[in-house]
Amino acid sequence: MIFHIGASDGDTLELTITTAALLLVIVVASIIFYRKIQEATSEYEGAKGSVRNITFGFTRQVNRLQQDIAKTENEATRAKMVASEALRNSGEAKEATLKGLEAVKSLQNRVDSTESEVESIRKEVQKLALAPKQRVVVRQDVMAPIPVQQGNILSQLTETELTALKKIAELGEGTVPEIKNHIGTTREHTARMLKKLYESGFVDRSTNAMPYRYSIRKEIRDIIQQQPDQRPTL
Repeated sequence: MIFHIGASDGDTLELTITTAALLLVIVVASIIFYRKIQEATSEYEGAKGSVRNITFGFTRQVNRLQQDIAKTENEATRAKMVASEALRNSGEAKEATLKGLEAVKSLQNRVDSTESEVESIRKEVQKLALAPKQRVVVRQDVMAPIPVQQGNILSQLTETELTALKKIAELGEGTVPEIKNHIGTTREHTARMLKKLYESGFVDRSTNAMPYRYSIRKEIRDIIQQQPDQRPTL
């Protein structure tokens, strides 16, 4: 971005020249008026004795000339004040203009920096879009149970626990609320019982969703099917 600075300097120079010319004209006019008054006063003094009849009119003319000079001097003073104020304002305007240009430069730098960052991000996004997509595989979180002990393992169970195992085998799998509805126990009791069965290795537990789902192990299902009439010892 290119910034042009110079118009304000040209305006200031033009204003200075105009003010100087105005002051020069006022000074010259004042000198001319002053000389006319001097000449008129001299003529008035020389002809005072012989031209009494025009004294009054001449005096009025002199007074009018003096008023014109006073008016001219006042206008010159005002012109000088206006010129000084204009010069001062011109300096302030120049300073404000320079500050504004500096702010514009700073803003332009920030815009350029932002454009560079956006371009960098755009390139990174393009790289990601062109990169081969990786297949996301969701692993089913199934906790492995404790190995089943050998021997008559069903003798370790209470009647309620055996009933729960048979119901899980019948349903395929079930949650605590589902099992408790079938065996008639409270939610807390059912939860503790299924946790015990899991820790003992009788059931598997899937934790990828809530509530947890319990399923009977194949070995336990086979044992139950082989001993349909066996009853646990309470």
